Amino acid sequence: MSEPSNTGPLFITGGTGFVGTNVVRALGNRPMRLLVRDRAKHRGLISEQVEIVEGDVTHPASLRSAMDGCSAVLHLVAIIEPTSGESFDENIRKGTENVLNEAHAAGVGRFYQMSAIGAQDNPDFPYHQAKWRAEQAVKSSGLTWTIFRPSVIYGPGDGFISVLASVIRSFPIIPVVGDGKSRFQPIQVGDVAEAITNAIDDPSTTEKTLDLVGPEILTYEELLDTIAAGIGKHKRKLHLPVGLMNVIVSASKPLPKSIRPPVTSEQLKMLALDNTSDHPATSALLGRDPVRLADNLGYLANV
Repeated sequence: MSEPSNTGPLFITGGTGFVGTNVVRALGNRPMRLLVRDRAKHRGLISEQVEIVEGDVTHPASLRSAMDGCSAVLHLVAIIEPTSGESFDENIRKGTENVLNEAHAAGVGRFYQMSAIGAQDNPDFPYHQAKWRAEQAVKSSGLTWTIFRPSVIYGPGDGFISVLASVIRSFPIIPVVGDGKSRFQPIQVGDVAEAITNAIDDPSTTEKTLDLVGPEILTYEELLDTIAAGIGKHKRKLHLPVGLMNVIVSASKPLPKSIRPPVTSEQLKMLALDNTSDHPATSALLGRDPVRLADNLGYLANV
């Protein structure tokens, strides 16, 4: 297996996304090359440390030569909702394979992959199956690899905790989908970025799958209670059957996104799965305990 080189820039896909922007910030002065779909939109990112190249992980030809001279790849790109033109498998599994193939062609030896807690080979959960298949592609690639599996990530710009806060703030009651007993281990985005940054070039992370989770396990109902307390809202809760929410979500798909329910069919399915880890790696990577959700909800004041 090839040894990673530290002489070239770190190639990052998804560097302009929710997690990616925090990782880029945490990497500081390290030389980086960011893959973006539209170079004109991101010219402001260019600096002495950061260069950008245009491409799309779902179009292999657009990746040609993009990684030349790079020391390693950090692959963060993923979608959380399929579109009419792009499925989970096309974006996550096939996109990862495309990036791996180009990493090989460029002679890159080190590959860091963002996966997810719950990744599994189960067609009932297409998002998690695509993540699992991407993991298998990484492990069989011949590159030196590290895989990160985060739980729910929260912070400014997130697509889950902020959405729940908006629902709690806007609705006369707090809707609880299902029995509320699904378990989560939410982790702050800054802790994710710091953990990834500390793992890069650390030889002890080679060929390891690292679970990035917060310090406490909360049920879905406890998660709602924590968010409600954090934004100063005290309302009654009403449990809604998952089946009923599925009907509502499916019926609302033709409507503009702004008036659809703030949840997708895939997210509803994921409520059947716990999102926790028996082998957390966060504290070891950070050199401290990760921060608690209840202590870091100030950003929701602007949601």
